[in-house]
Amino acid sequence: MNIGIISGHLIPGLLQRPEQVIVETPYGPVVLRVAKTKQHTLFFMNRHGDEGSLPPHRLNARATIAALAESHVQAVFSVGTVGSMKKTMAPGDFVVPHDFIDMTRSRPMTFFDDSRVHVDMTDSFCPTLREALLAACRKEKKATVHGKAVCLVTEGPRLETAAEIKLFAPHADIVGMTLAPEVVLAREKGLCFASLCLVCNMAAGLQDRLTASEILGIYRQQKPLLSSILRRTLEDLPPKFSCSCSKSLAQARL
Repeated sequence: MNIGIISGHLIPGLLQRPEQVIVETPYGPVVLRVAKTKQHTLFFMNRHGDEGSLPPHRLNARATIAALAESHVQAVFSVGTVGSMKKTMAPGDFVVPHDFIDMTRSRPMTFFDDSRVHVDMTDSFCPTLREALLAACRKEKKATVHGKAVCLVTEGPRLETAAEIKLFAPHADIVGMTLAPEVVLAREKGLCFASLCLVCNMAAGLQDRLTASEILGIYRQQKPLLSSILRRTLEDLPPKFSCSCSKSLAQARL
C-alpha cells in the first residue's frame, strides 16, 4: 500500500534509504521522500517546505495533497504539534483527534473552485486509520494517548490569546495551525486521513507564557516514541479498509 506521511519535522527511523522525488502538481512542485518497508511504500512530505521554514499561513496544502494523490497514495497520516486546552491533556501526551473546528481565514480550502462539491465531514477522520493509531499507542508503555478530541485550527503564525482559548475551550480540546485544510483536501481526493498530535504546551492562559523553545524541547524528547508509534501503526495496518473515504465524492456534487 502507498502511505503518505505529512509532518513538520523529519522522523528518525521511519524512512530507510529514502529517494527524493519532485512531483509536479497544478498548484506547484512538491518534494517527497520515498522509501519502502516490507509492506508499504512511504511518501514523506515536510509541510513546512524542504528546509522547514515556511510558516503555517503560507503552506501550500493543495499542492501537498495533490502530490500524494498523484502518487497513488491511499492513506495519509498527518503528524503535528499542538497546545492543550484541557488540564487532563499534558505536554508529552499524544492525541488522535476525532473532529476539528476550522478558524483559519486566508487558506485555499478546496480543489473545486469552479463547481459545487460539498464533501461530508460528519466523520472528519478515517475510522480505520484512527483505530490503527490508537492501537499502536496502546502498545507503547511510555505513551499517554487521548483517543477522542476536537482540534481547533487557527491561522497563525502567532499563538492564540488567552481570551481566544477561553472562548473555544468549551468546544475544543487541543489547538494547532496545520490540520486544516489538509483534512478537508484529503477527503476531496478520497484519501483516508488521520492525525497523530503531540501536545507540546498548555494553551495561552493555562500556563504563564509560551515559548518556541518549549515546543521544540517536548518534540525532541518525544520524537523516538512518536517514531515508534508510527512504525507500529504501519506494521499493523489491515490489508483492506472498511471505511467509505474513497467514495467521498460519490454524493457530494450538486
